[in-house]
Amino acid sequence: MNTKTKFRYSLERGSKHIICPNCGKKTFKCYVDVNTGERVNPAKWGRCERILSCQYHQYPKLEAWEKDDLNNWTPPPPQPPKPLDYVPKDVVSATFSQYKTNVFYMWLVKLFGIDKADSLRTDYNIGTAKGGGTVFWQEDRRGNIRTGKVMYYHPNGKRIKERNSWFLHSRIKDDFNYRQCFFGLHLTTPDKPIALCESEKTAILMSVFMPEYTWVASGGSEMLNLKRLSELPRLDIVFPDNGQFEKWEQKTRIFTNRQMDLSVDRAVDSGLIGEGDDILDLWFAKQDKEKEVIV
Repeated sequence: MNTKTKFRYSLERGSKHIICPNCGKKTFKCYVDVNTGERVNPAKWGRCERILSCQYHQYPKLEAWEKDDLNNWTPPPPQPPKPLDYVPKDVVSATFSQYKTNVFYMWLVKLFGIDKADSLRTDYNIGTAKGGGTVFWQEDRRGNIRTGKVMYYHPNGKRIKERNSWFLHSRIKDDFNYRQCFFGLHLTTPDKPIALCESEKTAILMSVFMPEYTWVASGGSEMLNLKRLSELPRLDIVFPDNGQFEKWEQKTRIFTNRQMDLSVDRAVDSGLIGEGDDILDLWFAKQDKEKEVIV
């Protein structure tokens, strides 16, 4: 077979199926001409998704005149990747105000005092959203703002679970082409050890409690991938949330010398903290334990 032939047709993408000519079930995927995007004899050429029971699979066979045409056919050139969009700096700077309405920031003031809270909001690009919300801006190492994640908190620093988080880039334009990065990525350097956790809140507070590391957050348990990890200049220690150890160990294995911290899972097993907790919960639990001993 001509080497170009295998590129001429491909199974139709998407979830659409038609009636299979063999078994009569609506489980049939047609072949399409990749040059035109049109189906090729959908009553015959295609594959039944009932691979074990039906097994019908017919690849398009070329007529003589089609073979002659195919000799002069080349696959369409790949489309260049669409450039990333970034949040305009004036949009970002507009959120650096109204901090008295920012519930999370006011909690930081209560914990650390206004000077340290201001230092943290400056370092980590913490902004204010309407309705008492907090914006965690994602800035890359080139100073570009990829997006901003808006979250809502109670005055005690706990998430308001009834209010979903959302991303500010969606308010700029519908087709905003973005790629998330780790929260705190802009603070990382090759010279200082880097610690990775899941929560933005945890990264911010642990940067105070364990300042020997530059703390970055993934923003979610499923937010580890090769592109995001490869943007880190190094990775020294990983603090997975409870129940995420094995998955995060696998995901971060590209950094062969990084350490995996198991203290959260051990603390859950011992009953010190609850299921789903993280290194910040463990830190606070230890502080409470020490106060009990002193009293």
